[in-house]
Amino acid sequence: MKKPPDLDKKDIDEFQKKVYDLMSEYVKGDNPSSLFMCCGVMLKTCIEMYTSVLTIEAVHKVMLEAIRSIPELSERVENELKKITMH
Repeated sequence: MKKPPDLDKKDIDEFQKKVYDLMSEYVKGDNPSSLFMCCGVMLKTCIEMYTSVLTIEAVHKVMLEAIRSIPELSERVENELKKITMH
């Protein structure tokens, strides 16, 4: 499979914002299970989409890379939350 073209960071950020905006309609602040439902559906959808174009082995590699990125993403979210609470 060919490497997809690089996407502009602005496009990626815009897409992520749209995903967050869509999820915010369904995530209820007083009900954490609504967040888990949204995240589970997104993860399921991602896996379905990956399996439509990749082999099972390639999907496993993508998922392993996602697991490896958890500490970095967690740190980034933590830093963003600190910015919000400082204002």
